Amino acid sequence: MSLLQAISVFVVALLFFGLARRRNPRVHIPVMLTAFAADVALVLYIELSRGAIETAVGPTPTIMKIHIFFSVTTVVLYVVQIVTGARRYRGRGGKYHKETGIAFIAFRLLNLVTSFLIETHG
Repeated sequence: MSLLQAISVFVVALLFFGLARRRNPRVHIPVMLTAFAADVALVLYIELSRGAIETAVGPTPTIMKIHIFFSVTTVVLYVVQIVTGARRYRGRGGKYHKETGIAFIAFRLLNLVTSFLIETHG
């Protein structure tokens, strides 16, 4: 397991901890935002150190394309979760926060699994 994969596993563990504390906003919100910030930092590092976007648009193995799909969808769902969570916290809805949260966790797990199936350089 590479350091980046270990960090990704830690982020997923953090997400599950935050999910388990979803009924306690004083814990849930900071933990989930921390996981989001760590994931964004990880993505930025991968882009800056490996040129991930250039790699993604070039000829890539199928598993890499699948991983990229899961990664992009995860980032989109992070934004959805933050918006719906903020609305819910303010008492203005957040109607789909739970449903999109389930999709988000599924895509983040698929992102993690596929990260172990692709060849990387560290």
